[in-house]
Amino acid sequence: MRKIGAIISAFVLSLMLSCSVDADSAVLSVAAAQEPPTLDVMVNTSVSGRNIVVGNVYERLFAQGRNGSIEPLLAESYELSDDGCTLTATIRDGVVFHDGTPLDAEDVASSLNRWLSVYANARKMVGDARFEAAGRTVTIHSSSPIALLPSMLSSSPQAAVIVPSSYVSSLSPGELISGAPGTGPYTIASWSSGAYIELSLFDEYWGEKPSINEIRYNFVPDPVTRRLGLESGLYDFIDTVSSDDIESLQANNDIILHQGGETGSIVLALNKREGICTDHDFRRAVSLFINREELMRACYGDYGYTVRSDYMDAGEALWSVDSSLDPYGREDEAAGHAFLDSSGYDGGVVRILAPNLSNIDKIAVALSSELGKEGINTELTILDWASFIERRKDSSSWDIYVSAASRVVLPIEKGYLFSSAPGGFADKTSSALIEDLSSSSSLEEAAAVWKEAQQSLWEYVPVIIPGHYSTVYASSSCLNGIDFSDGYHFRYAELD
Repeated sequence: MRKIGAIISAFVLSLMLSCSVDADSAVLSVAAAQEPPTLDVMVNTSVSGRNIVVGNVYERLFAQGRNGSIEPLLAESYELSDDGCTLTATIRDGVVFHDGTPLDAEDVASSLNRWLSVYANARKMVGDARFEAAGRTVTIHSSSPIALLPSMLSSSPQAAVIVPSSYVSSLSPGELISGAPGTGPYTIASWSSGAYIELSLFDEYWGEKPSINEIRYNFVPDPVTRRLGLESGLYDFIDTVSSDDIESLQANNDIILHQGGETGSIVLALNKREGICTDHDFRRAVSLFINREELMRACYGDYGYTVRSDYMDAGEALWSVDSSLDPYGREDEAAGHAFLDSSGYDGGVVRILAPNLSNIDKIAVALSSELGKEGINTELTILDWASFIERRKDSSSWDIYVSAASRVVLPIEKGYLFSSAPGGFADKTSSALIEDLSSSSSLEEAAAVWKEAQQSLWEYVPVIIPGHYSTVYASSSCLNGIDFSDGYHFRYAELD
């Protein structure tokens, strides 16, 4: 009752105030679908954590440009050696942390070395090499090319943010960052667990200051409550709009719907370690039996997805591969049955595992139905997220798992491409190409290797990507200038 009362009160207030906002006291109210489990974005891959603090509170050495380019941020400039084995960055002068301490190269080196210690993909790329500080520069020398490292530093699931070296050195092994000062345009004013995180403008910020003085990220897991709050004026912006709410919001002239770029893909991972999916012909049959459009619609309705089988999401032009080249990326029942007949399938049960998160279980139900129609017997197990992750580790307990993979900048950040992934990975050709990709001496060379690797992966069918999803957001018409290039950010936004 209190929640409904608050919404009604806010609605009346919004009618009175319309879009008139005092620029000196501009507060942006956001309804976020999830509360981050931690703000240590070096360690945790939570998208909600990155949306709140990366770029706002904490900054990276480099940033991703809107066209996918790498732009210096806390670095003034950077240079790769001709052999691609040495990266040198000059640190920007005049930057201070929120506690007033000037940023120096030692802060950068210690932060990035901690990042290497907690991020296996980055550590695998550089080997035993570590960042070293000298004057205003940081350098890392590797025995093999690290041409992809600037891309990884600019945007990765585990963000390479910079905090003071004194803070890094004070952490115990395994201890998470909590409340460390950053260099971004906002400071963390307060965090009320289960309720909100509030950010306040940092007066000494080195760059262009945002026009919004405060941002409050309210944690509102229920999509209906988020929608009602936006319609009433309680919130200026809501993330993860439910497909059920899209028609209602489209009809409201005071609300703007935003479809962000592709933010991830749906993954049907096939167990290559044991069971029927170790048979290549069976994996090809499954890929040819499924209707990708129907699987994606089961989860997203008619809005917020694209059907393509390429592993990388749109917006990363360097890694784009024509998905029409996927030999098993279409529905073809006749070809599927030819492969099924030549496989070792004997009518046994194929065990499908999925989490009950974000409607992913609906894709699993649709997959089970489609395989059943083709004569494949299935058994469906739906678990909460934590239990799903635990069960997935046991390759003897499932044959296909259904999940989602968030957007990454580099193909080598796709965890399912490595032998250590749940269900394994045994294709020598694809594995060798992925190793070549990691050690490429330039981005152009890496892109050429990836095109060959993607074709090999399509042939091998370790996972099936039925499509890619785009998060749908909504905002008040009073809010302009939102950046959706990597999640959602309000650095250049304005409240009219």
